[in-house]
Amino acid sequence: MSRSNSLAYVLSGGEGTRLHPLTKNRTKPAVPFGGSYRVIDFVLSNLHHSGIRRIYVLTQYEHTSLHEHINSGWKPRFGLGGDGVLEIMPPVLKRLDDGSLSIGYRGTAGAIANNANIIENWTPEFVDIFSGDHVYLMDVSKMNDYHLDKKADLTISTIKVRKEVAAKNFGIVAVDKNLKVVGFEEKPENPTPLPGDEDFCLASMGNYTFNPKTLLEELEMDSAKEYSEDRSKIAQNPSRFSSYDFGFDVIPAMLRKGRKIFAYDFTEELVPGAVDDERGFWRDIGNLDQFYDANMEMRQVTPPLNLYNSKWPVLTYVLSPQPAKFVGAEKDYPGVALESIVANGSIVSHSNVQRSVLSYNCHVEGAQIYDSILLGDNVVQPGSLIRRAILDKNVIVPKGETIGVDLEKDLSRGFTISQGGIIVVPRGYKFS
Repeated sequence: MSRSNSLAYVLSGGEGTRLHPLTKNRTKPAVPFGGSYRVIDFVLSNLHHSGIRRIYVLTQYEHTSLHEHINSGWKPRFGLGGDGVLEIMPPVLKRLDDGSLSIGYRGTAGAIANNANIIENWTPEFVDIFSGDHVYLMDVSKMNDYHLDKKADLTISTIKVRKEVAAKNFGIVAVDKNLKVVGFEEKPENPTPLPGDEDFCLASMGNYTFNPKTLLEELEMDSAKEYSEDRSKIAQNPSRFSSYDFGFDVIPAMLRKGRKIFAYDFTEELVPGAVDDERGFWRDIGNLDQFYDANMEMRQVTPPLNLYNSKWPVLTYVLSPQPAKFVGAEKDYPGVALESIVANGSIVSHSNVQRSVLSYNCHVEGAQIYDSILLGDNVVQPGSLIRRAILDKNVIVPKGETIGVDLEKDLSRGFTISQGGIIVVPRGYKFS
């Protein structure tokens, strides 16, 4: 449902170091995903379909391509007048308490605090603060309605995760039987289970709905503390030090004050057009293997998240207007792509592509590609063979070249190899 007095911040400044080299020259939310999209398209689509029309995207690290994507593909959706707003908010030069100058946001809460005047200007009914680097479909209006019904100071979007999976990986929300939050654990070794279910716990998705008055009060108190990156130091004296982070600083402070905080169970909802098998699909894609696996899920015959849902489409800026084309006349020289996603502008000529994802403008001629991801503007020349690899943009694979076949050869060329054995060819790599 559309709410004219809503407001959302999208945190999109993450460096995503565990995704290097894919994030060497772009922020994590700008990484291509699923053939036709950027990662940020998922949260922006969710907010747009949920009727949220005032959105502020906070950017920082290597944000040029993200800005171009939003300006070209997203701003026109909000340029029809009325109350619609979509603004990009990079950090500005700011003088710190010690007299030095800073041009970067410090912490998730610090980023919002630097832009808190937006809340004061709009006086919204609630404030959504969402991460821009996750893959999922969500009707945010249901969470907002839940938040208002509970008269909560804060609502945290959560997902059920098995305890052994969550351990050391996720921030955990401890709740009572009514989903009232009683504790927040930062990547614990032994997560607190759900009441009545010892096998599962609730992991924070990094998405929050705040009461605006409460948020401004908490940001003011948190900003007044001395900044520190030493979390052991903060834990010893949280009333004096802060890393300006919601999960580590602000939420624990709110719990100590007895603020009214509830967990919203994301696994209980489905967006329009989704089927029950899609329930609870949410991917962090924090490292190369997670990114690879999530893309591979999208190209399955029956994927756990349907990119073809016409009732809740993932919106984006389409980079190429040309259709994909497949060329091959003889049995031994097919032009096929099986169990694969192939985006606009791509041509598969006399080649065999299987279980792969090809983004915009990939030209494959006389080659074989298996279980791989091409992120766009790639050329794969005749006789080439690619297996279990990720090729970043603007990589031209010469005739007869192999990737993912000879590990020592790939290492000698400086390619990154993930823990799961995926070969990653950096953007614009030139073969000798």
